[in-house]
Amino acid sequence: LPEVAHYWLIAAGLTVGAAIGLVAARRVKMTAMPQMVAVFNGLGGGASVLVAVFEYRRLAPEAGALGGDVLGAALFSALIGAITFSGSLVAFAKLQELLPGRPLVFPGQQALNAVLLAAALAAGIAAGVAEQTVWCYVLVLVALALGVLFVLPIGGADMPVVIAFLNAFSGLSAVGAGFVLSNTALIIGGTLVGASGTLLT
Repeated sequence: LPEVAHYWLIAAGLTVGAAIGLVAARRVKMTAMPQMVAVFNGLGGGASVLVAVFEYRRLAPEAGALGGDVLGAALFSALIGAITFSGSLVAFAKLQELLPGRPLVFPGQQALNAVLLAAALAAGIAAGVAEQTVWCYVLVLVALALGVLFVLPIGGADMPVVIAFLNAFSGLSAVGAGFVLSNTALIIGGTLVGASGTLLT
Protein backbone atom coordinates (compact mmCIF):
# COMPACT_ATOMS: atom_id res chain seq x y z
CA LEU A 1 0.00 0.00 0.00
CA PRO A 2 1.43 3.41 -0.88
CA GLU A 3 0.44 4.92 2.49
CA VAL A 4 2.60 2.40 4.39
CA ALA A 5 5.86 4.24 5.04
CA HIS A 6 7.81 1.64 7.03
CA TYR A 7 7.33 -1.99 6.07
CA TRP A 8 10.21 -2.92 8.35
CA LEU A 9 8.05 -2.05 11.38
CA ILE A 10 5.47 -4.59 10.23
CA ALA A 11 8.21 -7.17 9.70
CA ALA A 12 9.64 -6.42 13.15
CA GLY A 13 6.21 -6.80 14.76
CA LEU A 14 5.62 -10.13 13.00
CA THR A 15 9.05 -11.39 14.07
CA VAL A 16 8.68 -10.40 17.74
CA GLY A 17 5.11 -11.69 17.93
CA ALA A 18 6.00 -15.00 16.28
CA ALA A 19 8.95 -15.50 18.64
CA ILE A 20 6.84 -14.82 21.74
CA GLY A 21 4.03 -17.05 20.49
CA LEU A 22 6.39 -19.90 19.63
CA VAL A 23 8.14 -19.84 23.01
CA ALA A 24 4.85 -19.59 24.91
CA ALA A 25 3.21 -22.41 22.94
CA ARG A 26 6.19 -24.75 23.37
CA ARG A 27 6.49 -24.14 27.11
CA VAL A 28 2.84 -24.23 28.14
CA LYS A 29 1.60 -27.48 29.69
CA MET A 30 -1.47 -29.12 28.18
CA THR A 31 -3.28 -28.67 31.50
CA ALA A 32 -2.76 -24.91 31.14
CA MET A 33 -4.04 -24.75 27.56
CA PRO A 34 -7.37 -23.07 28.52
CA GLN A 35 -5.43 -20.17 30.05
CA MET A 36 -3.37 -19.89 26.87
CA VAL A 37 -6.49 -19.79 24.71
CA ALA A 38 -7.97 -17.12 27.00
CA VAL A 39 -4.86 -14.98 26.55
CA PHE A 40 -4.97 -15.43 22.76
CA ASN A 41 -8.63 -14.38 22.73
CA GLY A 42 -7.79 -11.30 24.77
CA LEU A 43 -4.91 -10.33 22.49
CA GLY A 44 -7.16 -10.68 19.44
CA GLY A 45 -9.77 -8.44 21.03
CA GLY A 46 -7.15 -5.94 22.14
CA ALA A 47 -5.67 -5.75 18.65
CA SER A 48 -9.11 -5.05 17.19
CA VAL A 49 -9.63 -2.25 19.71
CA LEU A 50 -6.35 -0.62 18.73
CA VAL A 51 -7.20 -0.81 15.03
CA ALA A 52 -10.69 0.61 15.59
CA VAL A 53 -9.61 3.46 17.88
CA PHE A 54 -6.64 4.58 15.79
CA GLU A 55 -8.58 4.45 12.53
CA TYR A 56 -11.34 6.47 14.24
CA ARG A 57 -8.75 8.99 15.45
CA ARG A 58 -7.20 9.19 11.99
CA LEU A 59 -10.47 9.80 10.15
CA ALA A 60 -12.80 11.53 12.61
CA PRO A 61 -11.24 15.04 12.49
CA GLU A 62 -12.19 15.32 8.81
CA ALA A 63 -15.87 16.17 8.48
CA GLY A 64 -17.70 13.40 6.66
CA ALA A 65 -14.58 11.22 6.36
CA LEU A 66 -16.22 8.44 8.36
CA GLY A 67 -18.94 6.73 6.37
CA GLY A 68 -21.79 5.17 8.32
CA ASP A 69 -20.62 1.62 7.61
CA VAL A 70 -17.01 2.29 8.65
CA LEU A 71 -18.11 4.29 11.69
CA GLY A 72 -20.47 1.55 12.85
CA ALA A 73 -17.85 -1.15 12.29
CA ALA A 74 -15.18 0.80 14.21
CA LEU A 75 -17.41 1.41 17.23
CA PHE A 76 -18.69 -2.19 17.19
CA SER A 77 -15.13 -3.50 17.04
CA ALA A 78 -14.06 -1.21 19.89
CA LEU A 79 -16.98 -2.32 22.08
CA ILE A 80 -16.72 -6.07 21.48
CA GLY A 81 -12.93 -6.07 21.41
CA ALA A 82 -12.63 -4.28 24.76
CA ILE A 83 -15.10 -6.67 26.40
CA THR A 84 -13.11 -9.58 24.98
CA PHE A 85 -9.78 -8.19 26.17
CA SER A 86 -10.68 -7.53 29.81
CA GLY A 87 -12.99 -10.55 30.10
CA SER A 88 -10.28 -12.86 28.77
CA LEU A 89 -7.77 -11.50 31.28
CA VAL A 90 -10.19 -12.26 34.12
CA ALA A 91 -10.78 -15.76 32.70
CA PHE A 92 -7.00 -16.28 32.56
CA ALA A 93 -6.59 -15.04 36.14
CA LYS A 94 -9.30 -17.39 37.40
CA LEU A 95 -7.87 -20.43 35.58
CA GLN A 96 -4.35 -19.54 36.70
CA GLU A 97 -5.66 -19.18 40.29
CA LEU A 98 -4.56 -15.56 40.45
CA LEU A 99 -8.23 -14.88 41.28
CA PRO A 100 -10.59 -17.19 43.16
CA GLY A 101 -12.18 -19.73 40.82
CA ARG A 102 -15.55 -19.46 42.52
CA PRO A 103 -18.19 -17.04 41.24
CA LEU A 104 -17.50 -13.51 42.50
CA VAL A 105 -20.78 -11.69 42.93
CA PHE A 106 -22.08 -8.68 44.82
CA PRO A 107 -25.52 -7.10 45.29
CA GLY A 108 -26.75 -5.13 42.30
CA GLN A 109 -24.19 -6.63 39.93
CA GLN A 110 -26.68 -7.31 37.13
CA ALA A 111 -28.10 -3.80 37.46
CA LEU A 112 -24.58 -2.36 37.25
CA ASN A 113 -23.92 -4.45 34.13
CA ALA A 114 -27.10 -3.07 32.55
CA VAL A 115 -26.04 0.50 33.41
CA LEU A 116 -22.57 -0.06 31.95
CA LEU A 117 -24.01 -1.56 28.76
CA ALA A 118 -26.35 1.42 28.40
CA ALA A 119 -23.44 3.80 29.03
CA ALA A 120 -21.32 2.03 26.40
CA LEU A 121 -24.12 2.26 23.83
CA ALA A 122 -24.65 5.92 24.69
CA ALA A 123 -20.92 6.63 24.28
CA GLY A 124 -21.00 4.81 20.94
CA ILE A 125 -23.92 6.94 19.76
CA ALA A 126 -22.14 10.10 20.92
CA ALA A 127 -18.96 9.01 19.13
CA GLY A 128 -20.99 8.44 15.98
CA VAL A 129 -22.87 11.73 16.12
CA ALA A 130 -20.17 14.09 17.39
CA GLU A 131 -17.21 12.22 15.84
CA GLN A 132 -15.02 13.24 18.77
CA THR A 133 -12.30 10.85 19.86
CA VAL A 134 -13.02 11.34 23.59
CA TRP A 135 -16.32 9.46 23.20
CA CYS A 136 -14.49 6.57 21.58
CA TYR A 137 -12.17 6.43 24.59
CA VAL A 138 -15.17 6.49 26.96
CA LEU A 139 -16.72 3.62 25.02
CA VAL A 140 -13.56 1.53 25.37
CA LEU A 141 -13.16 2.24 29.10
CA VAL A 142 -16.77 1.35 29.89
CA ALA A 143 -16.51 -1.81 27.75
CA LEU A 144 -13.35 -2.86 29.63
CA ALA A 145 -15.22 -2.58 32.94
CA LEU A 146 -18.16 -4.49 31.46
CA GLY A 147 -15.85 -7.32 30.36
CA VAL A 148 -14.47 -7.70 33.89
CA LEU A 149 -17.91 -7.75 35.50
CA PHE A 150 -19.17 -10.15 32.84
CA VAL A 151 -16.66 -12.89 33.75
CA LEU A 152 -16.28 -12.39 37.52
CA PRO A 153 -19.56 -14.13 38.48
CA ILE A 154 -18.75 -17.25 36.45
CA GLY A 155 -17.19 -20.23 38.22
CA GLY A 156 -14.22 -22.25 37.06
CA ALA A 157 -16.31 -25.22 35.91
CA ASP A 158 -18.09 -23.03 33.35
CA MET A 159 -14.94 -21.26 32.20
CA PRO A 160 -14.53 -23.33 28.98
CA VAL A 161 -17.94 -22.04 27.88
CA VAL A 162 -16.87 -18.47 28.65
CA ILE A 163 -13.63 -18.91 26.73
CA ALA A 164 -15.53 -20.23 23.71
CA PHE A 165 -17.90 -17.26 23.97
CA LEU A 166 -15.02 -14.80 24.18
CA ASN A 167 -13.41 -16.60 21.25
CA ALA A 168 -16.53 -15.80 19.22
CA PHE A 169 -16.34 -12.19 20.42
CA SER A 170 -12.70 -11.91 19.33
CA GLY A 171 -13.73 -13.09 15.88
CA LEU A 172 -16.57 -10.59 15.66
CA SER A 173 -14.29 -7.75 16.72
CA ALA A 174 -11.86 -8.81 13.98
CA VAL A 175 -14.73 -8.67 11.47
CA GLY A 176 -15.41 -5.08 12.52
CA ALA A 177 -11.72 -4.22 12.17
CA GLY A 178 -11.76 -5.85 8.74
CA PHE A 179 -14.60 -3.60 7.61
CA VAL A 180 -12.77 -0.55 8.96
CA LEU A 181 -9.62 -1.48 7.03
CA SER A 182 -11.46 -2.88 3.97
CA ASN A 183 -9.49 -6.07 4.59
CA THR A 184 -11.25 -9.13 3.20
CA ALA A 185 -8.90 -11.58 4.92
CA LEU A 186 -9.77 -10.15 8.34
CA ILE A 187 -13.48 -10.29 7.57
CA ILE A 188 -13.33 -13.94 6.44
CA GLY A 189 -11.03 -15.06 9.26
CA GLY A 190 -13.04 -13.21 11.89
CA THR A 191 -16.30 -14.69 10.60
CA LEU A 192 -14.86 -18.21 10.81
CA VAL A 193 -13.69 -17.62 14.38
CA GLY A 194 -17.00 -16.00 15.36
CA ALA A 195 -19.07 -18.84 13.90
CA SER A 196 -16.96 -21.62 15.40
CA GLY A 197 -16.83 -19.92 18.80
CA THR A 198 -20.60 -19.53 18.79
CA LEU A 199 -21.14 -23.21 17.97
CA LEU A 200 -18.64 -24.22 20.68
CA THR A 201 -20.45 -22.04 23.20
